[in-house]
Amino acid sequence: MGSTTAPSTRRAASHPGRPLAVGVAALAVAVRWTLVGGATGLRGYHGYDDGVYFAAAVSFVHGRLPYRDFLLLHPPGIVLALSPFAVLTRWTDDATALVVARLAFILVGALNAVLVTRVARRWGPAAALVGGVLYAMSPGAAYAERITLLEPLGTLTLLGGVVLLLRAAEPRAPSWLTWAAGAVLGLGLTVKIWAVVPLVVVLGWQVVERGWRTALRVAAAAEAAAALVVLPFAVAAGGRMLRLVVLDQLGRARYPVTPGERLAGILGVDTTTLSAAGSRVAVAVVGCLVVTAAAVAWRGRRGRLWVALATAQVVVLLASPSYLPHYAAFSAAAIALVVAAAASLVPAPGRVAASVALCLAVVLAAGAARPERTTPFPAAQIRARLPATGCVRSDSPATLALLDVLSRDLADGCAVPVDVSGRTYDVGARDRHGRPVPRVHNVPWQRYATAYLTSGSATVLARGTGDGFDAATRGELGELRTVVRHGGVRLLLPPVADDDGDG
Repeated sequence: MGSTTAPSTRRAASHPGRPLAVGVAALAVAVRWTLVGGATGLRGYHGYDDGVYFAAAVSFVHGRLPYRDFLLLHPPGIVLALSPFAVLTRWTDDATALVVARLAFILVGALNAVLVTRVARRWGPAAALVGGVLYAMSPGAAYAERITLLEPLGTLTLLGGVVLLLRAAEPRAPSWLTWAAGAVLGLGLTVKIWAVVPLVVVLGWQVVERGWRTALRVAAAAEAAAALVVLPFAVAAGGRMLRLVVLDQLGRARYPVTPGERLAGILGVDTTTLSAAGSRVAVAVVGCLVVTAAAVAWRGRRGRLWVALATAQVVVLLASPSYLPHYAAFSAAAIALVVAAAASLVPAPGRVAASVALCLAVVLAAGAARPERTTPFPAAQIRARLPATGCVRSDSPATLALLDVLSRDLADGCAVPVDVSGRTYDVGARDRHGRPVPRVHNVPWQRYATAYLTSGSATVLARGTGDGFDAATRGELGELRTVVRHGGVRLLLPPVADDDGDG
């Protein structure tokens, strides 16, 4: 790992990189803007998770604490990060606040792309170009950074911490940079517990590069920053926070996603229009290219930190019980930097040409990707039929924000569980023999979901098959009247309620 701060790489850092950084940032914004569906998509429904995190932040600014007052399966960093946008709900509608938050996360993606360029620039302009373009175009990174998910913040803390450590290793650098780097890395632990893996790798790199004392300073700063964020919530929640964030996560049943399918997502192949056989070939080809790049970079003593990080992060993604498409962002920066490091070792006469050719190939491959279908969320149709009073229930909290009833429900003292489905990992998740219980067979959760979803003045369902309702729960929901059905979203009203709703 020792070459990361070699004199030759420091000299490479003197190349002007501002125009490239601006171009990479613009490319990253364009990719994420397109992927979210533009202005229409910003007000659209994009699955379950980003609504959970935004609803958690809005609940927090309304005086409710995670773990104590509502269920949250992750550390509180995402709640604090989204709180400035949640506060906007005091002056504007919930949907607009969510739009602003999503725009901010698109900009976080652009910043991450610039930081990748900044790291790779130490190996020369060709490496900076390759690293920046690969990350900006990375399907996994772009998919996560188009909405309010955990992964953009995890990438930001990792890249930001490493950039500060690289600065701290330079001659006459102030000592506070090392402490600041550790603190930034520690903030990653407050977002998702997976961040402990890259932190351990970075600490090992510091032991090799700068010795045990520096590594201990980084570790101490990381621990202090994480404790400063986490401890107030842990004290308020008692042992419930540890159970939800650590034990429930470790106890998850393994998702039915094969290692091959996970690799396709990690390598960005899953977004193409290839057949199943073609996808397997693409995984093999792209995988071999990345492994070759890692071997070249390692042997050339260039970017060994990123080879180690990419390896560790891919192992986590393959071993994790859960896997969703946006998880691929976890390793996206490291993989881009591994390829960039290898590109910098191409002999000088053809280095720039090879780098440009690689970037063009990535752009062309992105053009062959499956287009993201954007279905406008039927906010106007549903709002027209919502009761003026009462508590609105939903299987996905993003719909409450998009309908501008999330803050209203919280202000009125309504139950807003934040993560309805997440309760399956905390209650009834295992049978008496310790075996995982699928959601559809989790009787305590089915009873809870039925009681919650049928107790309001209106119910909005948006998740389709993702809910895992059993026949009894579906039957109870079937007793409600469907008054709006649009693009997979349904508005249900009680059977005795008037269509106009009087609460």
